[in-house]
Amino acid sequence: MQQMASHPPTPKLAPRQLQTLPEQIAERIFTAIAAGEYGPGERIREETLAEQFEVSRGPIREALRILEKDAVVRILPNRGAHVTQLSTKEVADIFEIRVRLSGVLISRLGEEEATRLAAAIDADVRALDAAAQDPDGGPAYAQISFRLSGFLRDACSNERLAEILASLSRQTLRYTQLGLATPARRKESARNWRAMQKALKAGNVAVAAAAAEKLIEDSRREAIRQLEARQPAAAERANS
Repeated sequence: MQQMASHPPTPKLAPRQLQTLPEQIAERIFTAIAAGEYGPGERIREETLAEQFEVSRGPIREALRILEKDAVVRILPNRGAHVTQLSTKEVADIFEIRVRLSGVLISRLGEEEATRLAAAIDADVRALDAAAQDPDGGPAYAQISFRLSGFLRDACSNERLAEILASLSRQTLRYTQLGLATPARRKESARNWRAMQKALKAGNVAVAAAAAEKLIEDSRREAIRQLEARQPAAAERANS
């Protein structure tokens, strides 16, 4: 990557390997699930996907197994693949792990790495600020936030830690979106991202790590609140 003389160099990111066909298909299925095209508990039919992607069912099965590793789908014997429907406790537990590990990831950065990362994410953080002000900016906000999380992981020298966080991020994406459903929450989230970016720019990784933890903890809190609010309505529909 060429560096402009007037700007700090961007962080060194791990080279990305070319995706296999099943990995490409898994990514597209994941995107559809995150967009709500498949609801929690809904079956994902191999034959439909094979026709959609114009491939045999072999790559589809492999793609679904990839998603199962990230707990995005669950493959049941004789019943096929279904979108996972996590309990409120499972969602809370996964978010709790993300909170702790995200703080660890940021705290591992050196001062120079932190300032380079701050420069690399600045444009997207500014885009978050704009999306947070838009009453209809929820989908755009979630997409930018997910991309920013990838930037943080790419800056981590511990590849195993980055892989674990990537998996946890995918597992909780639907619930992160739920936790960002209101304009007020998106504005709060944008403030957390900006606080993290400013701390990274100053080379203060301890403050940046605390901001990263707060960012995810706030999403966890709101996602749980939204899930709990939906439970009485779901129970009422089931009993009607």
